[in-house]
Formats: sequence, C-alpha cells, structure tokens
Amino acid sequence: MNQGELVGGLLVIFVLAVIAIATIVVFGDLSIRPRPRRLPVWQYTHRVIGKDQPYATSTGSFPASEQRLWELWRESHTPGSIVAIPVEPEPVAPKPAADDTDNGNRTQPEDADTAGAAASGDNAQTEAAEKIPEVRQVRVARVSRELRSVYPLALVGFNVYFEEYEKTEFPVGLIVRGSDGVAMMTLTDDDIVAFDERGRRLWSSRWERLIFSNAHDLLLYNGHTQIRIDDEDQRDLVEALVVKYGRFEQMHFLPGPERRAPDADG
Repeated sequence: MNQGELVGGLLVIFVLAVIAIATIVVFGDLSIRPRPRRLPVWQYTHRVIGKDQPYATSTGSFPASEQRLWELWRESHTPGSIVAIPVEPEPVAPKPAADDTDNGNRTQPEDADTAGAAASGDNAQTEAAEKIPEVRQVRVARVSRELRSVYPLALVGFNVYFEEYEKTEFPVGLIVRGSDGVAMMTLTDDDIVAFDERGRRLWSSRWERLIFSNAHDLLLYNGHTQIRIDDEDQRDLVEALVVKYGRFEQMHFLPGPERRAPDADG
C-alpha cells in the first residue's frame, strides 16, 4: 500500500468517526430534551346541581391515589380557561297526529307516496342531527374531586364548574340527619354550619378549610372536629355543594352499605 492510499484510508476513517460522533450527540440531545406534555382528551358527563346549575364530570373513575391524572385534569381546566361541554337535550313534546277526517278522500295515492318520501327524508335528517351532540363554550371557575367507590378500592371522579354559577346557590338551609344530633345545615358564601333540633350551633367550617369524604355517609372535617351526615334526601344537595366548594381527602376505609348513584339533582 502506497502513502496516498494510506492517507486516503485514514481520511475515510476520520470522516466516519466524525459522522458517528455527531449522530450520537444529536440523538442523545433529543432523548434527554423534555418533551411537551400531552393533555388527555377528556370525556364529559353532564350533571346538574339543584334544578338549573349545570356542571361537567369526568366519564369513568380513577384510583384515589393516582395523583398524575388529577394534575392533568387541573392543567386542562385552569380557572378562566374555556372548555366545551355537552348540553343536556331538552325533551321534545310529540306533535299531535293529523286528523284524517279533515282530509276526506282528497289525498291521492301518489300524494301519499310523496309525503312518505319527504317524511323519510326529514326523519333521516333529524336522526343525523341527533347524533351530533350539542356543546356549549363555558369559562372554568373551579375543579374538584369526589369519591365514587370506597371498597375494596377507593375510586374518584373529577368535576369542573363554571364562572356564571359561582356562589349562586347561597344562602340555603337544609334538613339533614347526622352525628351529634345534627338536624339542619345552613350554607352561605363563607361557611357551612350544622345545628341541632333546637337551633343550637354544633359545628361549622369555612369553605377554604373544609375537608370532606363522600361515600355511604358524608364526612366533614374543619381541621379540628369531624361530623357525619347520613344518607337522606336533602343530603344530596349538601353533598353536591360540599364537593364543589370543599377539598376531598379519602377518609373512608371500611366497607359500608352501597350508596346511591352519584346524581346531584336536588
């Protein structure tokens, strides 16, 4: 091998080495570079507090210990952001049937065929329209978690509430039953207060301090003392407002009676 061939071979090896090093550097940089966090596409279920306040909740339940999904929900629904939620369809009253006696024998067979074809076309368009869910653009006010299953695994769901309904529920007084003789609760912009049958104040908490756990009963904790609200009719509205304005922590660990479906209709 002459000197020229040797120099040429060394030059080729040097070029290949440079290319290999550059490739390692580029792909190494891409592998360690932080990737943008992709937010999941959430599916919503329409709910109502009382009779007329809509809010949306996640479809499906998640382990209460799963913090990552909760953080992603909060990132997807930051206060002030706009989200599109499904709108509950209004019930449509059936149209009265046409009176055949008014038409007599004036309708010809071909007219009936034409009317039938037109009706079929209208029905097809109606069915197509019904398959497209109506959505509404709303501004987020707050988010929350609620307990949906307690045993054998604690599962939670996520909720999102909207600015135009913020604090519109208050003040309200409700008859409930609970521990320590609780017979009534009042809920205002600032706090939630429990009273006994004689109207004596038994327990209270400001909303920013309230911790709750909702299962077969509703546990409320104000940082010092805890009370329990039993599963009765008016508890549903108390629970809906506690879930909205309080902070969830898992405080149920033992099996209990199966609670009703989480329907917030008051």
